[in-house]
Order: sequence, then structure tokens, then C-alpha cells
Amino acid sequence: MQLRTYLAGLAIAGIGLACLATDMPAYRLVAGELPPFAVEHGELAPGALGELAEAMSQRMGSPARVEFFPWQRAITMPLKQSRVAVLPLTRTPEREAQYRWLVKLYQQDFVFISLHRAHIGPLNAEALRHKRIVVLRGSPHLAVLHAEHFDHVSETYSVEDCLRMVQSGLADAMYGGAEIHHEAIRLAGLRNADFDFSAPLRSGDIWLAGSTDFTAADSTAWQTAKEGMLKDGSYARILRKYGLSAK
Repeated sequence: MQLRTYLAGLAIAGIGLACLATDMPAYRLVAGELPPFAVEHGELAPGALGELAEAMSQRMGSPARVEFFPWQRAITMPLKQSRVAVLPLTRTPEREAQYRWLVKLYQQDFVFISLHRAHIGPLNAEALRHKRIVVLRGSPHLAVLHAEHFDHVSETYSVEDCLRMVQSGLADAMYGGAEIHHEAIRLAGLRNADFDFSAPLRSGDIWLAGSTDFTAADSTAWQTAKEGMLKDGSYARILRKYGLSAK
């Protein structure tokens, strides 16, 4: 009798989960490749924040896999299409009304990086204001540095291009997320010791952000899934796989 009751309970739970998944409107998870946060191929796929988002979707009863697109396309898809959520996206005042901010995934520090042998002097805003700085196109960095009265800021289509410009001497320094640039250096077969890193100029929260047709209930579901992962330790375990710590 006890076994029959237990099995019946499992069946009811399974039906409930299936109904939840069926009743929840369909959506897509998209990303631009920004290791270690979002990785399309290889052992580290789908990246730290990609894995977190997929795990949360499982807990919500509406599992989804991250689809990868060029970064510029990925961040504009929620602006043009229904029920699309993108990661990793830094939450800024300029972007606030463009997206439904579903769940905070991580916090990153933004730093300047230059070649160690370049000897360009102190890596701080005052010393770099008139230097050639390169940033990732589509990031908030161009507007931030212009607001800080930097004279010569250019954009590239990838973090790898930023790195190549600094290596070739076309830029004095690059600016962006510390973890992303550390990983770009590693993937290029270079050493952190070959570069100088500044103290953070700013910090920013990385979110899973959706098209504005996501609802407040959707946001609550993502937040609840995250809270469950924080409580059982799975959130921190996923970050540790990628050499990251919760912030």
C-alpha cells in the first residue's frame, strides 16, 4: 500500500511538471560567445552563465538549451523577436527599458589591460584618458569612456580583436570585463604576466535579459530557480567549474 501511494505521488508530480512545461509559453535562450561566461564549443560549453541558465530552466520545468549567434545579433534578437532571452548582458541605465531583466547571473569588474612591455605608465583613467583604447562593439564601454572624457576609443567585433590590436600596437590598452579578458589571453596561448591590469574602473551586474513580452511571473520563476540553486550549492559548484566564485 505504501509503495502504491509512493508511486501514485510520483506520477502526480510528473504530470504536474509536464503541465507546467506545457503551459509555460515557449521561449529561446541565446548568447554571443564570451568565454568563460558563454562558450559555444568544446569542454567548457555552454560556459558558466550558459550552464546556470540551462540549469534554472530545468528547475522551472521548461528546459532550454543556449543557442549561439554573433554577439551583435544575439543582443538585438530580444529587441526584435518575441520570447527571446539573451546572456550575458550587463544591466545599464541605457538598456533598462529595452529588456525584461529576468535574473542576475554574476557581477564583473571592468578593467584596462595593456602589454607589459609597452610601458605606457599607470593604468588608471587619468593616465589613459588620451591613449588609444579599444572596446567590444555592442558593450556599454564606449559610452562609459566617452562620459569619462576619453579621446580615442574604438570598437571591434570581438574580444579577440581587442587583444590583437593591443598586441600589434594599434591600441595602447583594451577595456572590458576582467574575467572575459583573462580567458581571451589564456585561449590565445598567452600569459597574464605579459600584460598589466588596472584596478577596476567600474563594476556591473550580468543578467539574463529577455524581450519585453516576458512577464513579471516569468521573472519570478527565474528568480525562484536561482534561489533554489543558491540554497543547495549547485550555483556555486557550476561557477567553480569555470574558475569563478559567486559575487
